[in-house]
Amino acid sequence: MHSEGLAGKTETFVRYGLTGRLEVGFGYLWKQNIIRPLATYTLMPETRERPALTAGLLLDSLGGGRQGVFATVAKDIERTTGVPLSLYVGAARISNEKKLRPLVGGNARLTRRLNASAQFDGRYVNLGLVANVGTVGGLPVRLGIVAARGDQIGPLVTTSVPVMHR
Repeated sequence: MHSEGLAGKTETFVRYGLTGRLEVGFGYLWKQNIIRPLATYTLMPETRERPALTAGLLLDSLGGGRQGVFATVAKDIERTTGVPLSLYVGAARISNEKKLRPLVGGNARLTRRLNASAQFDGRYVNLGLVANVGTVGGLPVRLGIVAARGDQIGPLVTTSVPVMHR
């Protein structure tokens, strides 16, 4: 999919969950012709009493494809508040920047099939609205719209392909 409005033009991310806590993959930015590694590791999974602690490698796609590292804490607050919302806060260090970037975001489950998200990546507010629209060949299909950098709007299409372990 190609969107002239989005800063990265088209971004492709492929991730694979090696375990329940470790996810690896890569991000490819079509305009910049850059491939970067991605990794996320959950150091401490979320429990009823405490948030999850996650760290990893990221790709600053809106900043031209620079590599970075991040750490966040995240908590789903529905059980304690009744509000179907998960929140996170953290920091990122981008390869050519001197200061840490604050990361703040949330995901609200508006209905059983519709989620809204907001993220501040230390520079821009990014918004998303994603709906589970059905399945194709037994795989879930999610369609949405993303507003990045505050003024760039484009489509989002995702699916999850389970990998069978023997």
